[in-house]
Amino acid sequence: MKKRFYSFIALMLLCSMSMFAQGSTEAKATKSVAGFVWYNYGDTFITAARNSVNKAAEGGNIEILSTDSQFDIAVQANNINTLFAKQVDYICINNISPNDSDSMIAKAKAQDIPILFINCTSPTEDELNSYDKVYHISSAAEQSGWIQGDAVSKYWKANPATADRNGNGKLDYVMLVGMQGNYDSQMRTDKSIERVIENGIEVNCLSQMLCNWQRGEAMNQVASILAAQGNDIDAIFANNDDMALGAIEALKASGYFKGDKYIPVVGVDATKVGVSAIEEGTLLATSLNNPVALGNTIYDVLSLLEQGKAVTSESVGKTMTGKHIWLDYVAITKDNVADASY
Repeated sequence: MKKRFYSFIALMLLCSMSMFAQGSTEAKATKSVAGFVWYNYGDTFITAARNSVNKAAEGGNIEILSTDSQFDIAVQANNINTLFAKQVDYICINNISPNDSDSMIAKAKAQDIPILFINCTSPTEDELNSYDKVYHISSAAEQSGWIQGDAVSKYWKANPATADRNGNGKLDYVMLVGMQGNYDSQMRTDKSIERVIENGIEVNCLSQMLCNWQRGEAMNQVASILAAQGNDIDAIFANNDDMALGAIEALKASGYFKGDKYIPVVGVDATKVGVSAIEEGTLLATSLNNPVALGNTIYDVLSLLEQGKAVTSESVGKTMTGKHIWLDYVAITKDNVADASY
């Protein structure tokens, strides 16, 4: 009788251990979920960055759940709330509402999940330091402005007979702005012109126009100023390639890029269509903001956090200052378009 009893106990223990092992295996097989809030799927650069994150996650142990804010702050807020309600393990926000960064961080802290602000205006230092699981991943925006300023300065100095189209001795320019209050927009706008001035060229702003990163808006805005002041424009600066391409479409419609009728246009991002415009001769220069590098860096940081490892310059392979992770820009012109491949 005792023998049967002990045999029964041993069998029960064996079954319990087997069930525990199976449960552990199932728990390990369940992937963590990273919720992404992208500002606009329609943006060329964002599409490439999103695809890069998804590709990096293939075969990994973190599942990607993406949402599209459609460049609408209310939609972004709803997407964020939905992801928090789903209790994702990580949240990554391509933020278009910098004033709400503190509340986003507070929500992440309340749920004890890491929060990454990606390719957007950084939270303030106080906000970053309010929670140990918050990071900012973006490109060093001032570099893209310097690249634009140097490209236009080089053109101006190399073409003294034609660059000053109205002969007033000043570089009369149009600035196409991506987004009001956005850090990247501000840096690209300010640093590009500062660099032109540093290069010894006097400038005059004919118009600074908000185009919301959109190609169509830029095309319409540039068409209007061409009709009013076309003979005075010496250069067009755009905060991204999509807006630069919109400007180029408006210029083409007005007969530019035929014969010697030319106005230099510069952009940012080195998107595939932007690089094609450089090869075509309609875009003077852009700066490589590599979406693949951005996507891979985001996933690398998520992987480090998933493994419980420290996020440092060495572990992520990028420059870090505090909780900022920086990606460098590369100047792209007709002389090095091959460097823009990704």
